[in-house]
Amino acid sequence: MTDGFERLNHDEVVNIEPDIFSKLEIAKTFKVRDLITAIKEYIGAEGTVEANLYTQGLSCEVLRFSSQGWIKGKVRLALEFCPDEPDSPLDEIYQIHQQLKQIDQETLW
Repeated sequence: MTDGFERLNHDEVVNIEPDIFSKLEIAKTFKVRDLITAIKEYIGAEGTVEANLYTQGLSCEVLRFSSQGWIKGKVRLALEFCPDEPDSPLDEIYQIHQQLKQIDQETLW
């Protein structure tokens, strides 16, 4: 992504500050899939909805700024991470490259 965020794998582990998710029943250290499960339980989703939340997606309609009406499709949850500091100078160059590509794509529209 152009803003430095990268999607986390469902088996990657996250450690958060205590009480960030005070309304969700989840430990301070958890796998991404555990957070999705906690969200599912909090919102009361049942059955295969949990798997669909982060795999195939859930059927929905979206009203986007760029459209003239509702668009049918699917929505899914993902957890993304952005490091405080780039791992290497090449990461920073890559991010700038991605931003320039995004600007080029936007000017084409």
